[in-house]
Amino acid sequence: MFAPLDDVLIDRLFQPLSNVFVNRCGLDRPRAACCCLDLASVSWILARAHGLSVAVIAWDAGMSVLRVAMLMVGLLALLGLRMVFRRFGGKSSGNPLRLSMRPHRAIILLMLALRLAQFGSGDPSDAADAGMLLFATLGLYLGACTEPPPFRRIFRDMVSVSAG
Repeated sequence: MFAPLDDVLIDRLFQPLSNVFVNRCGLDRPRAACCCLDLASVSWILARAHGLSVAVIAWDAGMSVLRVAMLMVGLLALLGLRMVFRRFGGKSSGNPLRLSMRPHRAIILLMLALRLAQFGSGDPSDAADAGMLLFATLGLYLGACTEPPPFRRIFRDMVSVSAG
């Protein structure tokens, strides 16, 4: 159900955007995706900084540890995603991330839509959180904007899954 929308977003919106990055900025697609993930990491830090500083000032050790753990988990997830893009982003035989990252793109789009629907409180941490989701979405889609995996491989995987 999400696949047709995902393909339209990749082919009609993000592929031309990635072409602009490649042709005008000199960034290849994996580097553009990694750059977006770096911006998402900075936004994640900014989104969590206020709550962490309030917990530290209030001498709430339990809440401080929890907030630091949340900050670190988010940064490690973004770092892991960045490493995946650096490893698989430049494959000439097709991009395996286009299909395998589809559930990730569906979840991040849903989270972004929910965050934007709640937006309006004027809290800077909410804006930074929305920025993190926006940059993570850009990174996931730019990472998928190389050519899709070859048809034969997809067909072979579908046949092996249905047979097994």
